[in-house]
Amino acid sequence: MDRAATIGARGDRFVAAALMLGGGAIALVAMASPLAIAPLFGLVAVVGVAARGPAMRVVAWPCAGTLAFAVALGWAGASALWAHEPGLVPRLWTSIALAAAAGIALIAATGPLDAPARARIVRAMTIGLVVALVILTIEAIPRYLGLRPTPQQWLVMQFRPRFDASSLNRATTVIAIAVWIPAAALARRHGWRVAILLPLWAATITPAFESLAAVMALVAGGGAALLASWNPRRARVALSGAIVAGFTLIVLVPRWALFQRVFADRARDGSIWHRAEIWAFVTDRIAEHPVLGWGLNAARAIPGGKDQIQPGIEKLPLHPHNALLQLWLELGAVGATIGAVIALLIVRAATDPAHDAATRIGMTAAAGAALMVAGTAYGLWQGWWMATLWLIAALARATAMPARG
Repeated sequence: MDRAATIGARGDRFVAAALMLGGGAIALVAMASPLAIAPLFGLVAVVGVAARGPAMRVVAWPCAGTLAFAVALGWAGASALWAHEPGLVPRLWTSIALAAAAGIALIAATGPLDAPARARIVRAMTIGLVVALVILTIEAIPRYLGLRPTPQQWLVMQFRPRFDASSLNRATTVIAIAVWIPAAALARRHGWRVAILLPLWAATITPAFESLAAVMALVAGGGAALLASWNPRRARVALSGAIVAGFTLIVLVPRWALFQRVFADRARDGSIWHRAEIWAFVTDRIAEHPVLGWGLNAARAIPGGKDQIQPGIEKLPLHPHNALLQLWLELGAVGATIGAVIALLIVRAATDPAHDAATRIGMTAAAGAALMVAGTAYGLWQGWWMATLWLIAALARATAMPARG
């Protein structure tokens, strides 16, 4: 073996090792503290890209995605010129730019991995997810049965750790997206009748926690998987149509009478009607600056956002809990259009006919789940959330199998 081949093989091993760490740890880290996913992603990206070294100049970079993110970053940075709070732009822009650069570079670095490396990554990811699901199942059973204290509550009472009570909810969201990657690998070996047991396990325990977004993500992922298994081309058309319709109509829906009647009813669960109130408030602010928006990160300082609907409940707490509305609010119609293009590129990559059938189904399901979460929960610019999406995208790329010629 010549020197170049030796260096390339060594690079493969380091890239695979980094992704094994990321894939095996992502769900477990999310359970302990979702905020720790950002440094995990950073470590994986640094090791993976450094392992390639000079070879990064010749790897297959995602050209369309790189261009789209470059345009997005350019527009987001330019929004400081008209932002309601220009001082909020630079720090967040830097964070987004670093995450995008690391994510795109890591995705590029994963491309040349061979079949044994892909298998090791899938194995690590499967083990990590199964361990996480076992732990969540132990917590979910007493929750379903109404038994108290649950294991989580007992640990908090006994040891008083600094524990984010919402971490298990966020972990279910991460799992709802990531679970489809090892499921695709299992389907390749054992068929979907066996592979579907993994996402079904996740779907069985997730309702025990307080993340409606995770439940909806698993439903969306399952629907996308069924559609992709039936007809990949129609799956692409359906998801692309949903993206276009979502970005177009989202500024209108929160003010529709039917939406208000169904979701803004305060007799319902507080998180549901509050979300409806947030979205209605945000659409009113969008109408004031529909083309350019209020500027990057303006959701944190939008006029009237801190006014209270009732004691302790603000009209806009930090962000709209909807990526589409956040893009419209902060970056206007231009930013929303760029965001829609990026989402369409994700769907195109997931449904690429160059992948084998199992990869297409798994990637399409993961994309559908991620889009559902983005449209219903979390701030688009939260560091842990951006890191989660970039890391899962890199893992999906690394474990993808090409279609047989």
